[in-house]
Amino acid sequence: MRRLAAAVPLTIALLVVTIGSAKADDFASRADDDSIGLSAFKGEQQLRAYTRAAVSPRIELFQLRRAALCNVTSGTLESDIGGACAPEDGSVVPNCDGDQPVQPLWRRDRATSVDPWEPWRMIAGWACPGDLLPTLTAEDFRRLPLTPQVIQMQPDRGWVLVNKETIVLTDPAEQPFRTDLFGYGIDVIATPTQYSWDFSDDTRRLTTDSPGHAYPDFDVFHVYAQPASAAAISLTTTWSGRYRVDGDDEWRDVVGTAETTSVTAPFEVVERRSHLVAQDCNENPDQPGCG
Repeated sequence: MRRLAAAVPLTIALLVVTIGSAKADDFASRADDDSIGLSAFKGEQQLRAYTRAAVSPRIELFQLRRAALCNVTSGTLESDIGGACAPEDGSVVPNCDGDQPVQPLWRRDRATSVDPWEPWRMIAGWACPGDLLPTLTAEDFRRLPLTPQVIQMQPDRGWVLVNKETIVLTDPAEQPFRTDLFGYGIDVIATPTQYSWDFSDDTRRLTTDSPGHAYPDFDVFHVYAQPASAAAISLTTTWSGRYRVDGDDEWRDVVGTAETTSVTAPFEVVERRSHLVAQDCNENPDQPGCG
């Protein structure tokens, strides 16, 4: 089960959240036939829970061990738990790019503490060390409390002009998080990668990979063709993520994205006409043509 606990913002915009955890009792309290064919990560979770439970061998009803796979061409898979493989006819070991492969996980059960043990059976195969780590899914990523971006407008005076550029921009800063996922500490960095602007008129949304820039180097803008009494601009930002699990130096990409939406306060779109006046309107605002 994955769940998101309360986020705690720090002064450097680092947030600490809890996405999920696994209890030892979930795995170590009973034998579970559904465990056959586990992923490497789930197998490792079961082994950790089993080890933490530390049930006495005299009363435990199942056991877990990591061991090599022997005799892969035989009708029944065998391990070397009871001794060397004899004969060993070559199980396929993965190439882990220089890392040491992790042996398969085996399990055996018995009905009561006085019954004989059933044969060992493999419940998770050979794996690479990275396969044992939790995966931050797109669903997990979307649960992080991303802060919507603030929209900046130029000009920003409560109104803009018809047929003139209304410049928009936002801060493209990344957002870091500190996360706990299934008992593993994880660093996450969310990066804005796409910006979709809606200018609340009849024009199509403007989508760009630029966050916009201020005047005079602006590159994201809109020209209103008609006056409006209560226009507003909304921004939908698409975020990509990468994460790193404690104890592993590799940054991994989140498969999927998240979105946030920001909206400006309402403003007017007005039409202004030029007039010849005798004096500066700032100095004499009551003269004809300055109204």
